[in-house]
Amino acid sequence: MSIKAPNLDDLRFQRDLVDEARKRIIHYCPEWTEYNLSDPGITLIELFAWMTEQLTYRLNRVPEKNYIKFLDMLGMQGLPANSASTELTFWLSVPLPITPENEQRVVIPQAFEVRSELTDEDVLFTTDTELEVVPPILEHLRKEGEFNKNFLPRLGLETFYPFDREKPQEGDTFYLGFDVKNNIAGHILQLYFETKPTEAVGIRREDPPWIWEYLNVDGKWEELKLSTLEDEKDTTGGLNNESGNLVLYLPISMRPTNLYGLDSFWIRCRIEQRESLQGMYDESPRVSKIEPFSLGGTVFGTHSVTVENETLGTSKGEPGQSFALTNSPILTLRPDESVEVETMHNGNLVFLPWARVDDFSKSTQFDRHYILNMATGEIEFGPSVRQPDGTVSQYGRVPESGRLIRFSKYRYGGGVEGNLPEGSLRTMLMSLAYIARVSNLTRAVGGRDQETIEELKLRAQRELQAQRRAVTAQDYEEFTKKSSRAVARTRCLPPDSSQGSIAGAVSVLVVPEVPEALKANKLASLHLNEKLRTEITDYVDQYRLLTTSLLVREPHYAGVKVQAKIVPQDFINPAEVILRVNDELQRYLTPLPLDEEPPSMRQSEKWQGWEFGKDLFIAEVVSLIQQISSVKYVLDVKVLTRPILPVEEGSLFDDEPKELSLVEKVLRIPDDGLLCSLEHEIEIVDTESMYDDEGEK
Repeated sequence: MSIKAPNLDDLRFQRDLVDEARKRIIHYCPEWTEYNLSDPGITLIELFAWMTEQLTYRLNRVPEKNYIKFLDMLGMQGLPANSASTELTFWLSVPLPITPENEQRVVIPQAFEVRSELTDEDVLFTTDTELEVVPPILEHLRKEGEFNKNFLPRLGLETFYPFDREKPQEGDTFYLGFDVKNNIAGHILQLYFETKPTEAVGIRREDPPWIWEYLNVDGKWEELKLSTLEDEKDTTGGLNNESGNLVLYLPISMRPTNLYGLDSFWIRCRIEQRESLQGMYDESPRVSKIEPFSLGGTVFGTHSVTVENETLGTSKGEPGQSFALTNSPILTLRPDESVEVETMHNGNLVFLPWARVDDFSKSTQFDRHYILNMATGEIEFGPSVRQPDGTVSQYGRVPESGRLIRFSKYRYGGGVEGNLPEGSLRTMLMSLAYIARVSNLTRAVGGRDQETIEELKLRAQRELQAQRRAVTAQDYEEFTKKSSRAVARTRCLPPDSSQGSIAGAVSVLVVPEVPEALKANKLASLHLNEKLRTEITDYVDQYRLLTTSLLVREPHYAGVKVQAKIVPQDFINPAEVILRVNDELQRYLTPLPLDEEPPSMRQSEKWQGWEFGKDLFIAEVVSLIQQISSVKYVLDVKVLTRPILPVEEGSLFDDEPKELSLVEKVLRIPDDGLLCSLEHEIEIVDTESMYDDEGEK
C-alpha cells in the first residue's frame, strides 16, 4: 500500500485566508474600523489572499513534478497514441481482364491516402502495403472423387457436372484452383457461369443449398459469404440459370496452398442444406463455361500520415545532441524508416541509416545508434559520461560536425478519432487509373489516445514489481498490456494439470481496446488479429522464462440478450425509458468499460468490465433494471445466450439469425469467459392493461 502524500494546498481562500486576516485587523490595526467590501483595505486583503492561494497551489504541485522526474530517471516514457486500422476496399471501373488476352494490372501504392468526411477535421487513413489487382487465372476445375481429372481444358466441349450426375447429395463438391503467379489474396472475385438451364431442380434458386469455402494456410476450409451488395448479388440460380454471376470477397490472409499435391489458390463449392426451405438438388447443374474476373481488392489501412525525408538539422559534432520531428506521436517504425546522417562514402556524401535502440547502455563510440521517443517525436544521440576514475566514455557515435540529419520516412497519427464506422472512408486524395471508388466495409478499431500521466504512474508501479521478468501471472498480464496500446484487458491462466494442460504452458487472454465498436454492437471488433497477436508474443518473449511456452488468445465470449417487460414511471416518454434500459444493460454486460460514469450497481468501485469467469444471475439483471429511476416496475425478465466467436460476427454478407438458448436462474461462465451484450428487447407495458374489467390482474 502506497504512503499517502500530504496535501500542501489545504488553505481555502475565504475561510482560511480572507476571514483570518480580517480577524487580526483589530489586533494589528485597531484604528481601522471600516470592514465592508467597498473598503480599499479589504480589497488589498483579498488580493494578497489570492496571491497566497496561488503560491500554495504551485507548492502542492512540487511533489508531482518530483514524481515525474523520478520516472524520467527510471527511463519511463509515456506510451504514444495507437492508430485505428481497418480494411480499405478499392473497386475497379472495369473488371480484369479487360479482354481475354489483356494482362493489365492495377496498383494502389503503399501510403495511398483515403479521407473521411464524417468529422469536422479530416481523418486520413493510408494503405499499409502496396495492393496489386491482377486478373485471376483459373487453372483447375476438379471434383471430389475425381480429383485426378482436370475438367477445365474440356469445358465447353463436354458438359461439366459439378455434383453427382444421378443423385446429388450433401457433401458433393467441386474445386476451383487459381494460378499462383497472380496473387489474388484480398481480391473481389467474380465468377461468371454459363449453364444449360434446368427448370425443375428441387432447390430454391434465391437460396441454394450450398456453401463456398477457401483453403487457408493451415489446411482448413473456411467459409466465404456470397456478396449481397448492389450489382454483386448471386444471379446463377444455384447454377441453373442460363448465365449468371456471383461475387466472393477473398480474405487478405489467403495464400497458395497444396491440395492433393497441387499448389493453387483453392476455392470450393459444397452442397450443404442448412434449412429445409433450401431444398435439395434432384439432378446436378450442367456447366458449360466458367470465367473469373477481378472487381477490385482489399488492403489494410491505418489512421496515419506518411512523411518522407524530413530534415532534422545539422550536427554540431557534440555528444548528447537532440532533435525533434515536426509531427507526433510516431507509429511503429518499419525496416525502411530510420534516422539518416550524411557520411562520406567512397568520396561522396551519402545518407546512411542509423539504428534505433532503447538506451545507450550497450552502445560503443563506434555504433551508429539513436533513441526515439515515440510519443513526443524527440530524437537523441549518444552522450558522454564521466566515469569514477575521471575518464570520459562516449556511448553511441556522435554525428560529424556540419553533417545534415534527416528522417527517411515515418508515420504519425492515432487517437480515438480514428475509430470510424464502416462506410465512412470514401474520398481518395488523388485519382488512380482504373479505380472507381473506395470504402471501408468494416469498422476501424484500435485507436487510442496517448497515455496520461496517471496511467504512466500506475504502469511504473507495476513494472517495478515485475523487475523485467515474467514469472507470475500478474507479470504476464502487465507485460501484455505494455506490449501495445491496442490491448485493453488481459488475464493470465497458469497451467492446470487437472484440465490436461501442457506443463509450462501459459495462456494469456487479450481483449482489444474497442469500446466505441462495442457501443455500436460490433462484436467482430473483439477479434484478436494476427498482427496484434504477433506483436504481443514478440514483446513478452523477451521477458518470459525459457522453460515456459506462451499462448496468446481470445477469451471465450458469451453473448447475452435480455427480454424484459417493464412499467415506466408516470409522465415519462416510453421511448426514453427503453433507450435508458438498453444503455444500462449494454454498459453492464460488457467486457470493456464503455464510459467514465459507471451504472448505479458499480459506484463503489471502478468498473473495468465484466469479470473473467464471473457467473451471471438473472436476479442481477432484474435489480439493475429496477434501480433505473425511470422504471416503476419490472414485470418479467428473460435472459438468452449464445456463444460469440468474433471472427464470425458481423460478416458483411451474413444476415442469418443466430440460435439463442434460454438461461435458467444463472448463466455459468468459465474461468476464461466474458460476457458481451447483444441487442435487447424491452417491452413497455401499460399499467391499465395489467388489469381486467373487474380489477383483477
